[in-house]
Amino acid sequence: MDQQVLAAMAKWPNVPAVYGWLALDARGQWRLKGEVLSQRALLAFFGRNYQCGTDGCWWVQNGPQRVYVALEAAPLVLRRHPGAWQAAPTGEFGAVTALYLTPEGECYAAFAGTLAAVDDRDLALVLDEMLPQWDGEAASLPPGVLCDAVLLPLTLQTHDALLRQFGVCRVPLADAG
Repeated sequence: MDQQVLAAMAKWPNVPAVYGWLALDARGQWRLKGEVLSQRALLAFFGRNYQCGTDGCWWVQNGPQRVYVALEAAPLVLRRHPGAWQAAPTGEFGAVTALYLTPEGECYAAFAGTLAAVDDRDLALVLDEMLPQWDGEAASLPPGVLCDAVLLPLTLQTHDALLRQFGVCRVPLADAG
């Protein structure tokens, strides 16, 4: 977390949290009240100050204020690079430890200890790379795939089951009490 954010939190410890303003779409783009954000410095700031609580809710610590994030798909969105994965919105590079396909044809991964969606723009590339002979039928899905010289488990799961498995809250809500 940025030093100026920590200082602001110490100076103003009781600023109420914000809900319903900020979202992360299925391509890893920030959306403020539905509009895509594109200002590079703001995107970098959000990426550096993006966190998760023990309740599975994700937020951006914006100075003293916690701005909760609604997730369209998952807390991270992966792009495939030769021999590597990169997560939006943090920019972190790393390896996946498992892959999941949903009955709807979405692809998810375990990345840095959390659930990540594979960006739909890379889905065909990822499937061609890791499942070149697959016929698209769930019954013929192999139990694992080779990725970057590592055998990864591959399972068929629903999106809701993955959210539960990884403890992800898609839409944080303010306490009713």
